[in-house]
Amino acid sequence: MNSPTSPTGPTAGVLRAHAEDEYAAELAALEAADDRPRPPRWRLSPWAVATYLLGGTLDDGTVITPKYVGARRLVEIAVASLATDRALLLLGVPGTAKTWMSEHLAAAISGDSTLLVQGHRRHAGGVAALRLGLRAAARGGPLPVTRWSPAR
Repeated sequence: MNSPTSPTGPTAGVLRAHAEDEYAAELAALEAADDRPRPPRWRLSPWAVATYLLGGTLDDGTVITPKYVGARRLVEIAVASLATDRALLLLGVPGTAKTWMSEHLAAAISGDSTLLVQGHRRHAGGVAALRLGLRAAARGGPLPVTRWSPAR
């Protein structure tokens, strides 16, 4: 098995696997158990996306580990916003799981956590904002990945 610091192999130089790879078994179990309606081109229903993020136990006994520990209502609103083809803006001070949550939302909705679109840091008060373009990703459109960049 290759470790993240292994000099050879497919994980050489990788600090952390993409969410859809690291949690592939959980996503597959959710997809198999998910009999609820899904928005067009979504891999999972809104219920399954929220369960993936918040954790839970499926009817077959599969345990879904929590990816986000915080207010359930925040996750529900985020998922509902994306399901209704609205944009989502996560705003907060650095270190409040904005990128982490967006990566897992993208993995659960589209199966590709690299579809984060843009983020920027506002210098006023050290507040960071992350805009999610998952509605285009959910519609199947390719999106460029833009990482954090300072506001100019």
